[in-house]
Amino acid sequence: MSSRAASIARPDRSGRYLLGALLALPFIYVAVFYAYPIYKVVALSLRDYQIAYGIDDWVGLDNYATLLSDAETWLTIARTLLYTAICVSVSFGLGLGMALLTVALADAFAERYGRIFRHIVIAPMIFVPAAAGVMWAFAYTEHYGWVNHILLALGLPAYPWLVSDAAFFLVMVTDIWGWTPFIYLILLAALQSLPQEPIEAARVDGANAWQVFRYVTLPLLKPVIVIALTIKTLDTYRAFDYLWIMTKGGPGTSSTTLNLATYKTAFQSLTFGNASALAVITMIFPLAVMILLLVLRRRQTP
Repeated sequence: MSSRAASIARPDRSGRYLLGALLALPFIYVAVFYAYPIYKVVALSLRDYQIAYGIDDWVGLDNYATLLSDAETWLTIARTLLYTAICVSVSFGLGLGMALLTVALADAFAERYGRIFRHIVIAPMIFVPAAAGVMWAFAYTEHYGWVNHILLALGLPAYPWLVSDAAFFLVMVTDIWGWTPFIYLILLAALQSLPQEPIEAARVDGANAWQVFRYVTLPLLKPVIVIALTIKTLDTYRAFDYLWIMTKGGPGTSSTTLNLATYKTAFQSLTFGNASALAVITMIFPLAVMILLLVLRRRQTP
């Protein structure tokens, strides 16, 4: 009788253990796939690790000193920031403009016109970056690409686009082509969900279309704009697919960004110490963006 009562009174702790295991899984995931790789990269950046020559020596901050004293490193940093700034600003401008045009078409004509325009705009999202890079690289080839076929049909000479000074610009055009639909969809969804009362009130007060957009629509869109710009900025900063597939960082190093430089240093030069130091330098900008966002969010929180 007493043993039966004890068995009934004993609490079942299996649910607690299961909950603890489930809560631990995200921490394990972060530790294995984020924390440890970052630790390993930082540790390697302090060593002269050249796998091809069997060299593995502690050098402290020498790798950083070597990189930061090289003018090419600073050119690569500037090129990366330029690539990011142009792609983000143009993608955002085009995405916002087309989102506003879609809403205007739907309001002025019919919803189906806005829907048709939307389908045309988001067509580039069908292609993954690797496939889009191959497609556009082939389009710009000197002898077989359709771009040069058009030039020849117009009586103009073919041009070696991807081995010229225009290569870096063409990769940016491809990035903008591929990412503008993403910005467009985010802003279009935000525009279509805005409350209409402030907009109607501004129109009743005599505000024109520009004033309504500037003083009513844009402030209401601000949180969504910040999110869209953050996602686009971080993704563009770490861009690799288009650059590697279309130019491999060339001609020379004219389209080499920090990610490409890190890849080349690690897997072509096999100097993993320098590559790790370059990877640590590459992480500074995303960390700065995250810290800035946290500071801005704290200031906005009452």
